[in-house]
Amino acid sequence: MSKPFEEIFGPIIGNGAQATVYAKGDCAVKLYRKGYPKTNVFSEAFIMANLERLNFPSPKIREVLLVNGRYGLRMDRVRGKILSEELADPARCEAAVEKLVEIQCRLQAYDASTWAPDLKRRFRDDLIRNDHLFADLRKELLGILDGLPDGRALCHCDFHPGNIFFDGEDYTIIDLLQISSGDPAADAACSYVSYCMIHPDLAELYLNKYCARSGISRASVSQWLRMYAGTLLGQVPEQLTPIIERFLRTNPS
Repeated sequence: MSKPFEEIFGPIIGNGAQATVYAKGDCAVKLYRKGYPKTNVFSEAFIMANLERLNFPSPKIREVLLVNGRYGLRMDRVRGKILSEELADPARCEAAVEKLVEIQCRLQAYDASTWAPDLKRRFRDDLIRNDHLFADLRKELLGILDGLPDGRALCHCDFHPGNIFFDGEDYTIIDLLQISSGDPAADAACSYVSYCMIHPDLAELYLNKYCARSGISRASVSQWLRMYAGTLLGQVPEQLTPIIERFLRTNPS
């Protein structure tokens, strides 16, 4: 009889739609659900190994596992609290957003073009695979995507307070599978949509501070919003679908 995963890897410290995270000592194991694509697991391990070469503030990968038919990643354990807790305190919210923007802009200064997947190609693949899109809308978005800027910046593509930990000294970024090389404005668009799912006022605070710090215009970020929304349609919890649909109906200003 197989041992329970908690006996092998330690207690559960996180649980998501695609994986459960266990931790023991200074190691954590992200164990994916059965049937999760093997290619995604090895892609995330490859990304993490390359981030380590850049001294990127993320957990270091130790090994890829296959346990009872489930793939997993063993990595350094992340300590601290997620920054979303800071946003819940009105007295600390603005400073927390400023710090998040500072970190995001610093990370976007990396050139990821030699090893990270191309962001536009990944968006194109996501749009083609998304069967929740009507054919005419998919064709329209793919046509718009062709005309959007290329880029070489390191884009996390899921950079929001729930994916950043702070232990009192250091910040650590998690959920690294979506990292791509592309236009930093596209990365900001992904973050803006994530903030809209938390609270509209927070999203506006984020975007104002990001544009001020990066020197990138609001229009440059806005042109990516419909595109990113198209990749998310049908992929988010039902209560968030109206937010995605609103972006799909809105042309960039």
